[in-house]
Amino acid sequence: SNGINGSNGINESYGINESNGINRSYGINRSNGINESYGINESYGINRSNGINRSYGINRSNGINWSNGINGSNGINGSNGINESYGINESNGINESYGINWSYGIIKCEGVSRSIFCFGKSGKLMVFNEKVTESRFNEIMNNIRRFRWSPKFNNAEELKGNLAWYETNIPAIVRVDNKTAWSFMPEDMKSYIQSLPEYNAEIFEKIIGDIEE
Repeated sequence: SNGINGSNGINESYGINESNGINRSYGINRSNGINESYGINESYGINRSNGINRSYGINRSNGINWSNGINGSNGINGSNGINESYGINESNGINESYGINWSYGIIKCEGVSRSIFCFGKSGKLMVFNEKVTESRFNEIMNNIRRFRWSPKFNNAEELKGNLAWYETNIPAIVRVDNKTAWSFMPEDMKSYIQSLPEYNAEIFEKIIGDIEE
């Protein structure tokens, strides 16, 4: 390895600073548990990923910033619980979707902004695929965020447990299927969502269950 400073457990890596448990990685700074990754800064539990900044539990992903629990995704910023999705910003619980902004529970959507629990749609200010006012969207989103929960589409945090990230078996990070990821939703959160006048049971089941075409 080359260019190593204040780091531990380094193998076939370059430009490492204040990092631990690094393998086949490049341009790493203040990061732990990195494997086969590039351009990592202040990040933890990264595997086969590129361009990661201040992120946690990332697997096979690119261009991630300030995000958590990301699997097989690209261009993610300030978001949590993302799986096989692209161009995500300040959103949670996103799966197989593109160009998502400030949204929650989005499946198979493209070009979605300020939307909640939508399936196969494009547009903005939607709840369960129906248009809502901006004030109504803000009310629901703020209530959802108070639960402080989003689905995790990989097992990074489970592998870590009480270990430090550099002690964690990062190559063992694997995808968690959609139904399992959503199954851990708190019951009071689920009850709140189902109490919404906008609630659509069919759409909700598509999002939290086995995804249908």
